[in-house]
Amino acid sequence: MAEPLPPVEVLLVTGPLGAGKTTVVNRLLKREIAAGRRVAMLINEFGSVSVDETLVSAERPELAGIASLVNGCACCSLRGDVVATLVQWCELPEPQRPERVVLETTGLADPTDLMDLGTEDALRGRLRLAGCLTVVSALTPLHHLQQRELLQRQLAMANLIYISKADLDPSLAMAWEGEIRARLKGAALVQSRLGEAPTGSPDPWSGDPLPQAEPTVPLTPHGFAEARVLSLPWDHPVDPEGMERLFLFTPTTGELLRAKGVASFDGWPERSDGSDRWAFQLADGRLEILPLPLQVDGSPIPRVAVVIGRGLDLPSWQRALRKLERPPVGARK
Repeated sequence: MAEPLPPVEVLLVTGPLGAGKTTVVNRLLKREIAAGRRVAMLINEFGSVSVDETLVSAERPELAGIASLVNGCACCSLRGDVVATLVQWCELPEPQRPERVVLETTGLADPTDLMDLGTEDALRGRLRLAGCLTVVSALTPLHHLQQRELLQRQLAMANLIYISKADLDPSLAMAWEGEIRARLKGAALVQSRLGEAPTGSPDPWSGDPLPQAEPTVPLTPHGFAEARVLSLPWDHPVDPEGMERLFLFTPTTGELLRAKGVASFDGWPERSDGSDRWAFQLADGRLEILPLPLQVDGSPIPRVAVVIGRGLDLPSWQRALRKLERPPVGARK
């Protein structure tokens, strides 16, 4: 009789929008692949276009599997899809079956309801939740810790917390560390830089999630239903200075939570690798631009802009994003 296969280990990576989760995830995947393990990636994004899947697959083509769930929240409306994907991977034959899965949630997700994935009938004995890693940016305003109940839940459920972007403002990173330690006694917490934790830091795969800590203020619904997303494909290069002005200007209506996407920029030539694509993201009031290679088949990654916010005038945002395009002479917008 064949020995039963060991359970697939799942690491939940959560944290607010723009915290740097995808950067952390890429470093985790690189480490697992270098160790010779078969690792898969399950990404949950809010919106109809998965930008994070594009960024991960461009960096880590060696993955045993990658799946993207969009237009919902992994802990509620997409839970069934999460379970179905994990069941599919667990049923693969040994040479293809992933040993570990990284599940990155949208920043709007409450991880509480994902802690019992292993109790699903189809996954019982076949899956083990190895840990919950919460990423919070040092550049996030510190008052969010007092005011945002979702952030409190994301921190309370973690067995390990990364304070990301600590190199950009060490004093703010220390302030965040002090506040979190005051709220969560005994929390395992490190400051990460460029998605990497210092040598000797705890292994995010090695711990059981902590019991939920009691927040200092009563919890209320976290407002996932209030968030709206706009996904706009771009057909042409865009004005880089105009994009910077648009994203860094405080909107007159609503709150801009996140902006990200893939663009080519007017006046910027192709790089030596033949690609003219750049990933951009707005987080913590900073617009970051990173080069993107061509896809495996040699084609460029499609251009797209994604805007997430509460109370935004989305038709106005759509017009503003479209005005950034700079089509060649004679081309139609």
